[in-house]
Amino acid sequence: MKLILHRGFLLSLTLSLLLVLLAACGGTNETTDTNSGTIEAPPASESPDVPANETETEDIPETAGTRTVTTAAGEIDIPVQPERIVLTYHDDIDHFMALGLRPIGVPTYERAGNIDGYLPYLADQMEGIEKLGNAPMPEHILGANPDLIVAGYHHMPYVDELNKIAPTVGYDWVVDWRKTHLDMGRTFGLEEKAQANIDAFNAEVEQTKAYLQPIIGDEPTAFIRVRQKQLELYGAANTGSSASFILYDLLELTPVEEAPTEEPVSVFALESFVDLKAEHIFLYVTDGDENQQLAEDLLTNALYANVPAVQKGQVYLVESFPWDRGGPIAFTLGMQDIRDLVKP
Repeated sequence: MKLILHRGFLLSLTLSLLLVLLAACGGTNETTDTNSGTIEAPPASESPDVPANETETEDIPETAGTRTVTTAAGEIDIPVQPERIVLTYHDDIDHFMALGLRPIGVPTYERAGNIDGYLPYLADQMEGIEKLGNAPMPEHILGANPDLIVAGYHHMPYVDELNKIAPTVGYDWVVDWRKTHLDMGRTFGLEEKAQANIDAFNAEVEQTKAYLQPIIGDEPTAFIRVRQKQLELYGAANTGSSASFILYDLLELTPVEEAPTEEPVSVFALESFVDLKAEHIFLYVTDGDENQQLAEDLLTNALYANVPAVQKGQVYLVESFPWDRGGPIAFTLGMQDIRDLVKP
């Protein structure tokens, strides 16, 4: 304990700017369900094209209980078997639990639906893990006494400072989480487990596509988010959001004509909603009484009764995870949720 306090004193001046900057990063993009923490692969399915990482685990030289790895955070020596891993980004919790790695410190999940500050769909597995705040500050990370830090994208600009606390790795955020997951697996010598998780997810995607084909087919589909008392219409395939990735890149559904094709999301006027030709709407309502009221109005006001999806009762209310973000567990459970929501 004396050593930790001494290190904290020496680092205080160096990290002071970091404290101020990270305080401004309190908002995080967040993502919902229950799983065993690892994803057991169902019968073999086609795995995705995932670029190879620059440093394969098998080629990593080991010296004095450490090994050298290269991640998006740079080249660093990390413990061969880290025992006190701290995560700074919510999505990484999902990745690590799916790999069978239990961190000792994680960011606190502060949005509605949290269970004692934990991600709701992982809360039963996370009991006892230390919560370090929504965007963990350096003194909280230091206080957890980590032997390895995994920096989320909010913390990536400060990797040099975090390395003064403990060796730090980090990964690029991409909408297709499978690349990130495989990169993590390589770093920790768990590439086979990561690939099994990806294969399990791919099998769920194929099952969901087959399930939806006779129900939705080519009928136009929209993903709409109610936020800040307004509607947001999400883009078509290859526009970069998790919602569009799920519906249009993975499940190959047909977006409504109004869906943007050059940007992830666009503000959608209520006047335009009246004429929306969507046969199916996936509706995500952000927390807040005003947002809830607007969503209820969309579904009950006679003004919108001629929207095909409303008229036919084909509006599906979804949660944050995986439509807003997530990892292998959230996305796999998300496929199961879609099959539960969309009925013949």
